[in-house]
Amino acid sequence: MATEREKDHERIRAVCAQVPLIDAHAHNVVAMDSTLPFLQCFSEARGHEALSSVPHSLSFQRSLKDLAELYSCEPTLVAIEHYRKTEGLAAISEKCFDAANIEFVLLDDGLTMDKMVSLGWHRKYIPGVHRVLRIETVAEAILNQGIQGNVRWTLESFEHRFSSTLESLSSKVVAFKSIAAYRSGLRINPYVSAQESENGLFDNLRAGSPVRVSNKALIDFIFTRALEVATTRDVPLQIHTGFGDKDLQLELANPLHLRAVLECPHYANARVVLLHGSYPFMREASYLASVYPQVHLDFGLVVPKLSVRGMRCAVSDLMDLAPVNKIMFSTDGYAFPETFFLGAKWSREILARVLIEAYDNGDMPINEALAAADGILGRNALDFYKLEGKGGFSASTDSLSKLNQQATLQGLGSASLVSMERTPFAPRLPPSLRTLPQGKSMKDSQSLLASPRALKVDVLDEKVIDPVAVEEKDVHEGVAVKHVRLLFSDGSGQRRCRVVPVKRYEGVVMDHGLGITQACMAMTSFSDTPAPNSGLSAIGEIRLMPDISTRRRLPWFPEHEIALVDMHSKPGVAWQYCPRSTLRSVTQTLEKEFGLTLRAGFESEFYLLKRAEGEKKWQGVDATPYCSSAGFNAASPILSEITSTLSALGIQIEQMHCESGGGQFELAVGHFPCLEAADKLLLLRETVSAIADKNGLRASFLPKYFPKGAGVGSHVHLSIWQGDQNVLMGKGSGSKHGMSKQGQEFMAGVLDHLSAIFAMTCTIPNSYSRIQPNTWSGAFKCWGRDNREAPLRTASPPGCDADMVSNFELKSFDGCANPHLGLAAIIAAGMDGLRKHHQLPEPTEVNPAELEDGKIEALPSSLVQAVEALEGDSVLREVLGEPLVKAVIAIRKAEVEYYKDKVDAEEMLVERY
Repeated sequence: MATEREKDHERIRAVCAQVPLIDAHAHNVVAMDSTLPFLQCFSEARGHEALSSVPHSLSFQRSLKDLAELYSCEPTLVAIEHYRKTEGLAAISEKCFDAANIEFVLLDDGLTMDKMVSLGWHRKYIPGVHRVLRIETVAEAILNQGIQGNVRWTLESFEHRFSSTLESLSSKVVAFKSIAAYRSGLRINPYVSAQESENGLFDNLRAGSPVRVSNKALIDFIFTRALEVATTRDVPLQIHTGFGDKDLQLELANPLHLRAVLECPHYANARVVLLHGSYPFMREASYLASVYPQVHLDFGLVVPKLSVRGMRCAVSDLMDLAPVNKIMFSTDGYAFPETFFLGAKWSREILARVLIEAYDNGDMPINEALAAADGILGRNALDFYKLEGKGGFSASTDSLSKLNQQATLQGLGSASLVSMERTPFAPRLPPSLRTLPQGKSMKDSQSLLASPRALKVDVLDEKVIDPVAVEEKDVHEGVAVKHVRLLFSDGSGQRRCRVVPVKRYEGVVMDHGLGITQACMAMTSFSDTPAPNSGLSAIGEIRLMPDISTRRRLPWFPEHEIALVDMHSKPGVAWQYCPRSTLRSVTQTLEKEFGLTLRAGFESEFYLLKRAEGEKKWQGVDATPYCSSAGFNAASPILSEITSTLSALGIQIEQMHCESGGGQFELAVGHFPCLEAADKLLLLRETVSAIADKNGLRASFLPKYFPKGAGVGSHVHLSIWQGDQNVLMGKGSGSKHGMSKQGQEFMAGVLDHLSAIFAMTCTIPNSYSRIQPNTWSGAFKCWGRDNREAPLRTASPPGCDADMVSNFELKSFDGCANPHLGLAAIIAAGMDGLRKHHQLPEPTEVNPAELEDGKIEALPSSLVQAVEALEGDSVLREVLGEPLVKAVIAIRKAEVEYYKDKVDAEEMLVERY
């Protein structure tokens, strides 16, 4: 009869053996005919002479036995290599990956090897495959591309290209990685000077092409700039520490050298991972993880490259001080599928031994040991790298409850392994059922290796650091890109663009921008001259700096691409009037000060207009009522073209319908971080207008074209997030009206400053023809629960508790507003509410227009009143910046003066908006 202790041992072994793995660091597999010798599967040794001694190592002898058992062959190198050649890569990959039971793998494809396969190839065997971006590879690719384009590099131009590239790719990868340990060591100087860095840059450039980054000052510069981007974008940075091949200076790979970086206040919120258990500096790594909240650990490569005793001691050393929720598994698999299998097999075995020892020593009770096994092998990485919902089968692992059942069936006792809440975990299909085309065998799949079109692969071209260009190569095959449009929205909310040949864009504009007059941010809807008293004139020039993450091929004109731009006073220095930079700045302040992110989703209403023969005025394409089926049927061809074009641009429509006559329609887009939401809104407006023009129609976002008809708006739904949690929803103490205390204070701030916000969201005199009582546009200063007459409406969509608020809608936002400035004003107001703990009044549950006069304060009924409110709002002026607000006020006053006696103003405005 087994003792309770023995049963607990079996429970630990069961969890370790069966939990699906998240392999948090590995590299690509190579094809069978790669020149890499198979002996490299077992050692970090390189070169024939060093490899010749590998068969005498302990790990080699053990690994031969493991592979022989897997392949059912003799435990000799000759027999295993014969099996590999006979069966082929597809068959051995299926065996190795199926035995490993890996659900997610994070691949650093910056380690280039002969005939390495793409990231997409690995998805035939592992459901979730994600990229880790090596920062040194990015830096070298940028420099080498510049040399080919005859770019005269300066530190400033390199820094701009490097930082903007990392920023643009940060949402497309799960982590950055540095191999500084291989180049100049981990004694990084976080305060390296610009002069030292530039000298280092020139030193590496003088060494010739291709450039290999090796100068210590330059490497320190690259490391710290990458860590800044990683910290700002909340992307982890993996750092090679400890042993590796002979190129590495081991004494400089000690993670203690990173203390200067970890102590630097700039990186207090960074998230770094010390790879490879820092062997032989495990205790140093464990210490760092115990005292620095930024530091996490990964023990790939230590397992399985050491002896059994060495692996056990290394993992045990890591756990001596480090919290177990900061330790993660990886295989550090590379080149050969066998490395993934061996890493997985021995990580399970060694972790079980270490946890059993800790349990027997009284270091942890059984439930903590079981939770540690689940965490180290999967859950910790799932949470740390935010993999939930990112492909694969969402391995959030309900594995413990499954293992409870299996343990009971196997006679291990009825006591639960551990009681922990987990999200559902889908069963893992065998590779043969989840990836191969119908009718194909595993051997047939080998031919896929040679076909770049066999799978859609999200690879980063090393010569062109532009993921969009790579992803869209097949979409417009045979059509060369000739020009790039640089798109921005000005202070009056109009979309404007400059166009450059693609060669000039890639050779000059990406790094140095494109010159344009400062007056562009003070122009009005009626004149291309700066508004009086704006502080801007025809004297002086700024640079339009493209954000390469927004670069897209135009589906309706594939010879052109489009990219949104920031405005810089000089490359790398944001201009104080730039709408995107202003929104980015207030967003970062919200994140740094409160740990919060605002997400926005727009509902874009617009007119589709036609001009009858002989008529001067436009008329709607239909006269059907709200949500008319007939109206939608009639417009379906053009709406289908609009939505498919938006989809090609990466903008998915969540719902659409006819609005209230006059050719009005609405497209609703999902919610995104504010900068991305504003960018998508500009592209949506551009797309709708372009497709309408293509079909002989006019699309307009003008708030009120038909005096007696309903107006059109650009309602925005807003939610407040902390990491991946919507914290607007009411939970715990302080909750009221279905909202958290933070949510109430933020929304109260918006309500308190709403009159001034109008000057940023309802920006032309015509806007106030729309904002009238009884028109669902928000004419009174109040809020309500699902009250469409209130300017602020809280909502509880399907899937939420009826009393829980998931988002609130601002209805007083229209299609003439610059969305970046509108959202920036909303965040500024919300932050004021958080700082001063503003309180929401009780909700208005009736139509405020039906209450007696003065019961509820009216919001501005004219642009004049909105401007007066902004002039008197010191909070918004300070947060958004006095110069920018001064220019906006000047534009608004000029609009008021021009249109006050203008007859048929809407006929001119419909051409502008």
